[in-house]
Amino acid sequence: TGLTVTATGYGSLRVGMTVRNAATALGSPVPSTVGLDTACAYVKFDNQPAGMRIMVVRGNVARLEIDSASIATGLGARVGDPESRVKDLYGSRVVVQPHKYDPSGHYLIVNPIPPTDTGFALVFETDSGRVTKYRAGRTPEVEWVEGCS
Repeated sequence: TGLTVTATGYGSLRVGMTVRNAATALGSPVPSTVGLDTACAYVKFDNQPAGMRIMVVRGNVARLEIDSASIATGLGARVGDPESRVKDLYGSRVVVQPHKYDPSGHYLIVNPIPPTDTGFALVFETDSGRVTKYRAGRTPEVEWVEGCS
């Protein structure tokens, strides 16, 4: 589709939108998902891309989780890329942290460019030097290791 993920959204889907506005942005009906007012839930929209999960916190989109190589970031990073590519693309904005559960993995946290997207980040999870998934969204939700659990 040519749409890409940035720290603040995917195409016209923006982090911070209500579920109703997110449905409109995706061209989907509003999901009749239970728990839209809950502290944290994953909402499935009819037209969201395969390989994307959408986290909703208290009724607003908080983060996007990508586990498919078919969805790239705005600069072209994707699942399967080596850590070195993410570092080349994002440069000094990348902070490397050890993975919480995987001794051979890392979190590559791409910090925002102030002042426009402060409060948002990209987080790439890696294993043995390759990106296994990534997430985009607002802080602190984008940093939650266990998602909604």
